[in-house]
Amino acid sequence: MVRRRRKQDSPPPGAPLWLTTYGDMVTLILTFFVLLYSYSSIDAVKWQAVVMSIKGALGVLDGGNTLVTGPAMELAESGQGVGKKDLDEYLQSQKEMQSLQEIKKNLEAYLEEKKLQAQITVNLEERGLILRFQDSVLFAKGKADLLNDSISTLKHVSGILKDIPNAVRIEGHTDDLPINTPQFPSNWELSTTRATNVLRFLITQGLDGRKLSAVGYGEYRPLVPNNNSEENRRKNRRVDIVILRESIMKNEPK
Repeated sequence: MVRRRRKQDSPPPGAPLWLTTYGDMVTLILTFFVLLYSYSSIDAVKWQAVVMSIKGALGVLDGGNTLVTGPAMELAESGQGVGKKDLDEYLQSQKEMQSLQEIKKNLEAYLEEKKLQAQITVNLEERGLILRFQDSVLFAKGKADLLNDSISTLKHVSGILKDIPNAVRIEGHTDDLPINTPQFPSNWELSTTRATNVLRFLITQGLDGRKLSAVGYGEYRPLVPNNNSEENRRKNRRVDIVILRESIMKNEPK
């Protein structure tokens, strides 16, 4: 008896399931190699910045959560070539900013402990770290002699400044109300004398005078418009201790 072969079931319509998985895998591999190619042609500075940012975000190594712009990054974005010197300068800048961040944290912790945040602030800017004192913290109105209550704070600050290699600039500022006394004929003399007296105190605490400088700006660099507002004038009367970045000091006269 001849045995009939059973008719095979017809395959389901459309592509087989294994082909869908295979297609996904091929697409992922293609994407991976496209990324590799794009990374091979990316600028060295941008690549290093991306790596540092990712490390910081993942907590693998010390790094930042955002990309910090600088001369090397600006050069890279302009489309010009970036050499090893530019990359080294950029990485040095990143390292310096991280160091200033640590100093900022230490100063903020001290101010919080002493409840001085309302009178003294710490800001990290492009030129460096700025420790900003309202004038009433250091001086009596219209005077340039350091108050006794300010000595302990300045001693703590000087202890931090002694351990860093950066240059430090003390900047005196006033509001726009005129002053005319035998000692201070104008706000220029008042702001300059205040900055100089802070500098001289720091020297007594062991700071190297070669890395210190003092300058008075009078009323000509206000934080906010004076506009007859006592609150704004109070903000403008200040003394700034600026920890300068090394890249800033390169452009200073020797």
